[in-house]
Amino acid sequence: MNSRARTHEGARADACTDPSPRACLRALALAATASSFFACFSAAAQAPAAPAIPLCQGLTIVTAISARDGDYESIKTVESLDAARLRIKYSSETTSMDLFETTPTLKKSVLFRTVLAADLGSARLYWQTFLDKVAETIPGSTAIGTSAGVLRDLKRKGEAAFGISNAYPGVELGTDRRKRPNVYDYVTPGRLLRVDPTPTPLRVLVNGVPADLPAVHARGSFLGDKVEFYFLDDESNPLALAFRIGIDPSKPAGARDVLRVTKIDFGCAASDAASPARALETALAESGKADVYAIYFTFGSDAIRSESDAALQAIADVLRRHPDWKLRVAGHTDAIGDAQYNLELSRRRAVAVKDALVRRFGIGAERLSAAGFGESQPKDSNDTLEGRARNRRVELERLP
Repeated sequence: MNSRARTHEGARADACTDPSPRACLRALALAATASSFFACFSAAAQAPAAPAIPLCQGLTIVTAISARDGDYESIKTVESLDAARLRIKYSSETTSMDLFETTPTLKKSVLFRTVLAADLGSARLYWQTFLDKVAETIPGSTAIGTSAGVLRDLKRKGEAAFGISNAYPGVELGTDRRKRPNVYDYVTPGRLLRVDPTPTPLRVLVNGVPADLPAVHARGSFLGDKVEFYFLDDESNPLALAFRIGIDPSKPAGARDVLRVTKIDFGCAASDAASPARALETALAESGKADVYAIYFTFGSDAIRSESDAALQAIADVLRRHPDWKLRVAGHTDAIGDAQYNLELSRRRAVAVKDALVRRFGIGAERLSAAGFGESQPKDSNDTLEGRARNRRVELERLP
């Protein structure tokens, strides 16, 4: 759960990636025709190995973005896929306050990107930004990771030709090369060189459980811009799990654009026994407690985002299967901001979850209670994006 309302948003702070788990889509297409900055990558505290990340409708990639007053989350969801293309929904909700405003303004962004099936296999351009005036489909590019071809070159040759977007908000760009400017005018070409001979473990919450994902670490210099990438070591799904673009050599953690995937959720390829609802049910039955990370809130607010519906549905399904169960909904935040503010925010968010289960999913109000604990019960360090993401959560507890 995010803490205080933010007052400013950097123009490039939300350069994001897409979830391109690609094996299934490519199979369908063929059938038809750092450093210290990423110190948390260390596997000092081993997490369970993650399952394969499938490409399917509903796959959700959550990116934590650091802002002056706290973190906020952008969410990329696979909305649809077929033999020819993959369509991704990008969503972010933040609050900001301009110089002469007295109350924060809610800023919502919902955008879509379509990636062609052929480009998942061989494209060299990674168009990492989601911008409202740019063509939805950019032939020759990927959107939330690199292609199988780039990852293969990094692993076999130790280097790969690569390109990134240098477009910025407000510029209107189509794909017709005869009309200037176009998307291909806003590309920075270069080469990536693999850094480590073996994969680097990168901690991510996968379906709510910390897992160490193997990542291929690469660096490069693109027209003077130093860059660093970590790609999931899976040619069927080489997601960009982290990157820095425009690294400032004088500041170990400094960069113009930063991305860090903190959560990956999917239920599409799971058996019924491993579905989110069954996993939640098992945890509550065995330990009496369960952490829920797939309930998302507007930055600094108790407003529940639409991407939370699957998690809310799972909770409701469990409660319907166990009519004798009563649950406490507990809210938790990270430690950014004022402790008292975080305590109150966590309480309001817990109440919002309870109210949603009662009003939208028909759960009896007498079966639910709500409490907020603010930053007092952390699960991880508050010094990293991913640690804070694990601390922001809803916890369910069975009551006698």
